[in-house]
Amino acid sequence: MKFTTGMTSVTFREKSIEEITLLAKQAGLSEIEWGADRHVLPSDAEAIKNARFHMEKNGLLCSSYGSYYRIGDRDEEAFRAICKTAEALGAGTVRVWLGRLGSERTSPELRAQMLEETKRLAAIAEAYHQILAFEFHGKTLNDNGESSVAFLADCAKENVKTYWQPLSFADNEKNLSLVLPYLSAVHVFTWDDAYRRYPLADGTEAWKNYLRILQEANVSTKLIMEFVKDDDASQFLADATVLHEWIQNA
Repeated sequence: MKFTTGMTSVTFREKSIEEITLLAKQAGLSEIEWGADRHVLPSDAEAIKNARFHMEKNGLLCSSYGSYYRIGDRDEEAFRAICKTAEALGAGTVRVWLGRLGSERTSPELRAQMLEETKRLAAIAEAYHQILAFEFHGKTLNDNGESSVAFLADCAKENVKTYWQPLSFADNEKNLSLVLPYLSAVHVFTWDDAYRRYPLADGTEAWKNYLRILQEANVSTKLIMEFVKDDDASQFLADATVLHEWIQNA
């Protein structure tokens, strides 16, 4: 079992690419998930070059490219540009969103259309050496473990996987246990059901249980930090210390 640690660049939307990489290095992280809506827009050659330069300078890798493409957008050219950008960054994963409706509101007809689109996009992603991974989030078809696993099983593509993160309305341990066979990465943060952010340490009991589930299943994955209290860099560094301690004691 192995955990790699990273951060989403959109944790600090107002910081520059250089500032993001310096902060990741200071936090003892090894990877960055670059956001497609802020720091590295699709096909932005200058931003790609800048990100690669500062990652290499600070000994960092690109874990993934955090796109905001929604399955259902039916824009293969836009997705191709996303995959091309991800490959140029050195990423191996493109994050996408599974629709715009929760699992209870997604009709069988819409689900079937999304499934067919996902299969087509998976072929495009494969051509760029990318895994296509769904954000695990409310108001998408990927909002619980059962729905996630059923869709992934029906898709049956080796390069289609899912992220996981705790959801305020869910049985998080059950959801994590269900998606383990398809797990690509975990977004790490502590917040409450009103989306108020807290120091990561406030979630220690819950996160130790999540890491135990991963450990007992012998699952290696990426732990990607996101959502910091008050968008504060010093809090981020304290949270990173906590995350490293959890991993050491897992």
